[in-house]
Amino acid sequence: MNQKKSGGGFAASLATKVVLRVVTIVLVAAAAFLFAAFAFNKLQKVRVQNKRAAVERELAECAELVLYKMRYSDIITIKKRGAIAKAFTIVRYSGVLRAGIENIRDCQIEISSNGKDLRVLIPPTVLLGNDIQSQEVFDEQQRLFTRISAQEIFDQIDAAKQEAADEILAQGLLDDADARAKQVISSLLRPLGFSTVTVELK
Repeated sequence: MNQKKSGGGFAASLATKVVLRVVTIVLVAAAAFLFAAFAFNKLQKVRVQNKRAAVERELAECAELVLYKMRYSDIITIKKRGAIAKAFTIVRYSGVLRAGIENIRDCQIEISSNGKDLRVLIPPTVLLGNDIQSQEVFDEQQRLFTRISAQEIFDQIDAAKQEAADEILAQGLLDDADARAKQVISSLLRPLGFSTVTVELK
């Protein structure tokens, strides 16, 4: 009888040891898995942050992004009539109109949790500048008491260049600039290692 009890106790003790060993192994494996998952998530977050920093650096290098630079020229005639005489001046001028994104830092950056997909929201393009490059008076007739001043010429050129800008914008320049902005920014950021780069207007 004692031998049977002793044998049963040994079997129970062995079973308990086996169960404890299995439980220990499971707990160690679970802890190792949780640690590995935590470390992976931490590393993934660092990678995403590094990619975000790289995107921001690329965008910061082109603070003002000029997408279209369009040259135009025109001829204007300025006439002035006095009490006893009249005068006129014919001026030929050329200008450059620039369209693009005024501040590229206004973009919003969204990176997927796995760091593979990038989405950039960009502001709409605007008219960045409309500058006169050259002007030349190539015909004029001035009278002693009826003269056209330099300021009157500048005022007429300013009015003409605004008219030219309005006409060019009416033809859809900013729509073309928006489309070009998406292409340029996508090409700029694709080499940073993203699987997909999506650029959209805000």
